Amino acid sequence: MSGASFGVALVFLAAGGALGWFANRAAVSHADVKSTKAKLPGYRKTRHRSGVITIILAVVIGIVVLSVIHPHG
Repeated sequence: MSGASFGVALVFLAAGGALGWFANRAAVSHADVKSTKAKLPGYRKTRHRSGVITIILAVVIGIVVLSVIHPHG
């Protein structure tokens, strides 16, 4: 594996980890709304922010993967 491909693999690993982290936070916070919303002051904001970040990361990763698969050069 060359240095460039190792770097690309590391970037995709980091992006996938971040996507999984925010998706997990959004899913867990939506699953337990009734019991937790009174306990945490910024609960709704955290839920929405995690969901939006997940969608944005998924779109960016999708665009990057499509440009790697179909190069425009």
